[in-house]
Amino acid sequence: MNTLRFAPLHPFLGLTAAALLACSAGAQLTEWPTTVKPGRFLIEMDAISLTLDREEDFKYTAFGAASVFLTTGVTQNLDVQVGAEFLITQRIETSGFTDRSTGVGDVYVRTKWRFFEAKDSYNAAAIIPWVKIPTNSGGVGNDAVEGGIILPWEARFPGGINLYAMAELDFLRNDADDGYDTDWFGSMALSRQLIGGIGAYAEIAGGKSSGGGSFEGTMGGGVTWAVREYAWWDFAVYRGITRGAADWNPVVRFNVEF
Repeated sequence: MNTLRFAPLHPFLGLTAAALLACSAGAQLTEWPTTVKPGRFLIEMDAISLTLDREEDFKYTAFGAASVFLTTGVTQNLDVQVGAEFLITQRIETSGFTDRSTGVGDVYVRTKWRFFEAKDSYNAAAIIPWVKIPTNSGGVGNDAVEGGIILPWEARFPGGINLYAMAELDFLRNDADDGYDTDWFGSMALSRQLIGGIGAYAEIAGGKSSGGGSFEGTMGGGVTWAVREYAWWDFAVYRGITRGAADWNPVVRFNVEF
């Protein structure tokens, strides 16, 4: 899975909204350490993503479409990735005031190095440095260069059960636009193939910013459907479990390798 992050209009949604809307190309929010083989390409796309947050006098709605990552292998343990957000629409309603913005998002450049793999028990780990290049339009981004490091880990168990975990450290522009906050993000997912090309997973994630604000936690799950060996759909719904997180985030993803 690849994660696109953008700066939402509503500053209090912060990390979790950025992680959930138009962001999670691939199955699940949690990254995996698997790399794409040399000479092959992987396209991971959030076809449709919706974020909803409702409070007493505040409503936030965001829609993303065609957020895409293209990955190709350099070596057996190293690949390079380029991501882009092709459409983001955001709407805020609060105390009789409404603010809307629609535009193209940012570009992301990443590389993944799988530095550990134990094939007998299948455990694997990788490191993913990333940088965001501000290319947004229409006021949907913060026009800042941002970056971070992601550490994904995977373990496979009998019965087709996979466990994924991820830790992430990001350096994101603060709300005052005069410096950077350190943001921590972590997640864990458990997945299993059910029958034929159908699989299911459950996931929990959370994050906290050094800039203040509440801890942002979310949980959810999804169903994957492999339409052929290297192409699959992913239908997921996430629910905020803390006050700082967005209430709901349904997303439809599509992935194809060739």
